[in-house]
Amino acid sequence: MAFHQAHGKVVHRTTPLHGYSAIHMVERFTGGRWELAAGLPRDAEEITEDAAREILGDAADEPSRFALAPEAGTTGGLNAWPAQLDSMIDATVAWLRASAVGSDTELAWARYQSWDYDYELDTQEALRDTASLVSRMVEQRARLAARAEMRRTRDVD
Repeated sequence: MAFHQAHGKVVHRTTPLHGYSAIHMVERFTGGRWELAAGLPRDAEEITEDAAREILGDAADEPSRFALAPEAGTTGGLNAWPAQLDSMIDATVAWLRASAVGSDTELAWARYQSWDYDYELDTQEALRDTASLVSRMVEQRARLAARAEMRRTRDVD
């Protein structure tokens, strides 16, 4: 785990994902708790654990949920992933459908470069990013299904 400071006193930490150290998750300490962040700000500078403790106190020693093993009974692997992807796809598509309502007409009433206009542009970008995420999840599900079928075929032979 590494600590970083940005924007004065905002502390972030990066934690390798349990079981796969190539992925580092970023959390930001805000509102008295650690929350998932999209990434480190550009101006973030690495700080020592002692410096983080001076700023955050005991919160610096709280374990990251990403460094901990999944709860007992959590399934994974080739047999569980398609069902998990289906669930994530369903939830993401439901959010996308609910959030997209009215997006085509929202910019028409917003004054250019106003807060409302910027908000609508941000919303539309989030919708496009979400649609892209759904597409990638569907592609991954298809790859997993193909691999599972190849494995079944090989086992039968």
